[in-house]
Amino acid sequence: MNELHTTRTPLAGQMTAADRPGSTPQSIAVGIILNPKHPATLRAYAELVPELRNVGAHYRSMTTSVERSGRWQAEQLIAWGADTIIILGGDGTIRATAAVLAEAGTPTFLIPTGTANVLSRHIGFRSSRHAIDLCVGTIASIIRVGDPPNLRNVPINTADFQTADGARHRTEFISLAGIGGDARAVAHHRSAPGLLGYAWGAARALFAADFTASTADTASMRDTASTRERTAGAGEATASGQVWSVMVSKVTRPAGPIAVFPEARIGAQTFSMLTVGPFPLSPIGRCRAWAGIAAACLRGKPDAHRLMNYRRTTETTVAVESPVPVQLDGDLIGDCLDLRVSAGEKTLLVSAPTA
Repeated sequence: MNELHTTRTPLAGQMTAADRPGSTPQSIAVGIILNPKHPATLRAYAELVPELRNVGAHYRSMTTSVERSGRWQAEQLIAWGADTIIILGGDGTIRATAAVLAEAGTPTFLIPTGTANVLSRHIGFRSSRHAIDLCVGTIASIIRVGDPPNLRNVPINTADFQTADGARHRTEFISLAGIGGDARAVAHHRSAPGLLGYAWGAARALFAADFTASTADTASMRDTASTRERTAGAGEATASGQVWSVMVSKVTRPAGPIAVFPEARIGAQTFSMLTVGPFPLSPIGRCRAWAGIAAACLRGKPDAHRLMNYRRTTETTVAVESPVPVQLDGDLIGDCLDLRVSAGEKTLLVSAPTA
């Protein structure tokens, strides 16, 4: 366990009932989970901690690592007695901690210091400074008068998948899941730093080969430019064929300012599902197809393009003939033989700016 300075430091890895601080309107125990991968995290932490001290917050900090990406830290801080948790990191750190914090019903503050910060952007944070101001101001209000924070329920979704070695796995995600071309873009993003890496990865993935996929959705809704109709009632909609990618999203803009999923909402009980492709085999034909998709997206009507097929669903399974990359919340999971996603019932309580 890698700990930064705290006002109260229990022995590493040891949590006891006696170590749990008192919790009254005049005293609040704050757990801080920070991902030190990005320099922005350490800068934000250096701004946050003195302000927490100034308002009288009692805190303990824990850093993530490759081996322990956040779940274990969340468990330890809850056992320590944290009344609330602050996460300094990106979507991957939130995803790693979300299930534990939701199960405990722990109010959570997000300070976006990752690369894309998709969830934070979609609940209204403009910057890490904006998030710090809300966090410190809210905690100060709780200490003074016990006012509860403005909390937003963010559903936690589940993903089941079979990796290329045949092993089955189950995990959680928040905003976005995909199999195929979009995951290939994520796979290449480490070729360059920051958002430039994602842009480079996306450019390389544009010409990735299509693959054969079979999808089966529960209670799906088909979205088109002019209609929205239920395709299978409470039953199942199935399809099979060549595609470039299959994605589900609860955010409108998963990458950059373009609304790829106009119907998606972070608090929705359904996913906006998008199947892209199949693309022409010739390089010229593919370039023209992508240009048409870009134009449709810029007009705010991506569903008007014939290769962008949308529907809404609460659950879908995608099976492929040979291993294909999968991503969850922008993190590459690996090559998989299938992916099943389900809209979650558990929710993460997130402090969010007022509209």
